[in-house]
Amino acid sequence: MILLFKPAVYLVHGLIFILVTLFGLAPVFSIAEPAPNQTYWVWVSMIVIFNVLVLVSAFVQLRIKKVWVFLISTIGLIAIFILTLKYIYPYVLDFF
Repeated sequence: MILLFKPAVYLVHGLIFILVTLFGLAPVFSIAEPAPNQTYWVWVSMIVIFNVLVLVSAFVQLRIKKVWVFLISTIGLIAIFILTLKYIYPYVLDFF
């Protein structure tokens, strides 16, 4: 069990990190014409804050090494991501 814990933490948090970064950077590189005076500081700050939260969560999980902490924090990170996603893409929540 302990042998698979560290790779599982790396894999899950790496995938969350990449997913958040891709979803967060998508509006910046959109082919649609941007609105006048539009800045992307809100998106960039959300990406940075969430990715720091993911890194802190991975560090804490590797120090504690408890499966229940891993499950709760992973579910929490995904829930926070879905809740903050409505501010980036308002139409995405129609799928949920």
